[in-house]
Amino acid sequence: MVLTLLLPVLACLPTVPWLVSPAEFPDVAPRALALSANPHRPAYLPGESLNLTCSVPRGDQVVQFQLWKDGEAQPPTDSRGQRVHSFPLAQLRMQDAGTYTCLYCLRQSKGQRQSWRSNPISISVYDHPTAPSLSVSPRHPVYLPGEAVTLQCMAPPGAHPAAGFQLSRVGGRNLSSGSNDTQTLSIAGLADAGSFTCLYWICTSTRCIQSWESHPISINVTDLPSQPSLSIDPPSEAVSEGLPLLISCMAPGDTSDWRFQFYKDGDELVPGNVGFEISTREPGTSSVNVSMLSIPRASLNNTGEFTCGYEENVSGRWVPSRRSQAVNITVNSAATAWAQPRNKLLPCGILVVLGMALAALVCYRTRNKRVPEPLQYLRGSEPGEGDGGLDPRRYCEELKPNSVRVELPGEGSDVYTLLTFPSSAPP
Repeated sequence: MVLTLLLPVLACLPTVPWLVSPAEFPDVAPRALALSANPHRPAYLPGESLNLTCSVPRGDQVVQFQLWKDGEAQPPTDSRGQRVHSFPLAQLRMQDAGTYTCLYCLRQSKGQRQSWRSNPISISVYDHPTAPSLSVSPRHPVYLPGEAVTLQCMAPPGAHPAAGFQLSRVGGRNLSSGSNDTQTLSIAGLADAGSFTCLYWICTSTRCIQSWESHPISINVTDLPSQPSLSIDPPSEAVSEGLPLLISCMAPGDTSDWRFQFYKDGDELVPGNVGFEISTREPGTSSVNVSMLSIPRASLNNTGEFTCGYEENVSGRWVPSRRSQAVNITVNSAATAWAQPRNKLLPCGILVVLGMALAALVCYRTRNKRVPEPLQYLRGSEPGEGDGGLDPRRYCEELKPNSVRVELPGEGSDVYTLLTFPSSAPP
């Protein structure tokens, strides 16, 4: 009698559903309620989501569904006329782990009654393993095209053994995924710059769980500085021994932080080297982009191929430029230096003598052409041609020289012949 009086009070009390027995009260729903999880996993990670679904197997007049967690009732939800109801668990947290059941209240002839609780479902939430550390070798503030860097992902000490590693570009694709914890990157150009992170995962009996991502590491890439230009003074690329030689290296652009180097036959020249008597003179102001290599007295050892280069400070790293175009410098000895002008003057002297001889020959030929024709009596005439004829005897007398003297010198002397003609003789 007392139990009959208390029955309306105990109806739909979430804390004591087991006091209502279906055997004593046929109107109470049997234990046929089903609870399911979607998606169903043996373990969940923080941030994942799932739905717990309560299903009524027959068409009862459902008034409310109620979810229970670890024996504690959650606030009921009004679900009039529904046979299926879902309890979403979005963005799981560690405190969401536990054992879940559900029940429902239905309206019957004797009022509202509670169902038996459903089958339990255990929700396990595993936190992500501790983030690994990402390192890069070699470590530079900037990298150059053609260099290679090695990225290594290291799990924290004492953690569960890592089953695999993953290296990713921030905001891009995964670069590697597997059991190897290192990855080598070959830098080809500016496009290879970026930020990189890594993670690892562990595998338990239930599932594999990824760790939190490591702190990002930035890879900055810069191009090589432009090629400098090399010039010498004197510009002929040849200098006499003992004379000064000045070599200038000019870098394009203008910056306040760079260093110059000079090379001879591929070897760097050290400032103040006694063997070469070389001293490097930096520009007077920081904004000038030229450096000079001074050789006060050139020696034969300074003959060779000279190049230059410079280093530019980029974000704390000295970045070398490409070498300049090579200049071949020849240092002539003192004897060679005197012989060279004489050797150059000898061909010029020969040409002058030949020119003067040719001019004399031309003058001689021109003068012979101006001599008048001989007189008629020099050509001869026929006998008996009147007064125009000449007496051969007279001609011979007129041509008879006043004196003819021939001097024969002694042995080893030059020969001189003196002929004297009368002044009245024809030419």
